Amino acid sequence: MLLYFAIALVGALFLILSVVLGEVLDFGGDHADGFDGDAHPLSGKTIAVALTAFGATGMITTQYGWSAMMSAITSAVAALLLGAVAWWIITSLYRSTASTDVRMSSLVGRRGQITVHIPAGDVGEVLVTGADSTRHLIARSRDGLAIPTGTAVRVVETIGSAVLVERVDPSTPPPIEDRSS
Repeated sequence: MLLYFAIALVGALFLILSVVLGEVLDFGGDHADGFDGDAHPLSGKTIAVALTAFGATGMITTQYGWSAMMSAITSAVAALLLGAVAWWIITSLYRSTASTDVRMSSLVGRRGQITVHIPAGDVGEVLVTGADSTRHLIARSRDGLAIPTGTAVRVVETIGSAVLVERVDPSTPPPIEDRSS
């Protein structure tokens, strides 16, 4: 029974840590390739639930005097079953969350305003607002010159999660976005 208690305790602690630390303890990640954004069956949370179920079921069956073999088999079945249930619940939660991701390439041509001064040859921050999102991004001047806070700019290129911007005349209207695609 002590072994089952230890397994249940390790599982419970592992579950608490995987919830607190997020994806740090996930094997293959919750968004591993081949699972289309769904939770991976070997995520830390799924394994933790299975370990906890194995240990708890083992303690219960041992307490009722079941044989060691029957207790181990029942614990393994409970671990697989509850692990599968946990995986299903986690996958359902991931599928039900709406994505707020914006493709960086869609930002090219959008207008923004410098919120943190861009020194010459260095980076600052730009606020890019569109009909579907508002993003604060690391920005660098296209020509390498300084751009003060409050200046109207246009995104001309994306580089990873940062953008290159150029000054625009605030009196010219922005281009109309094509929403047909």
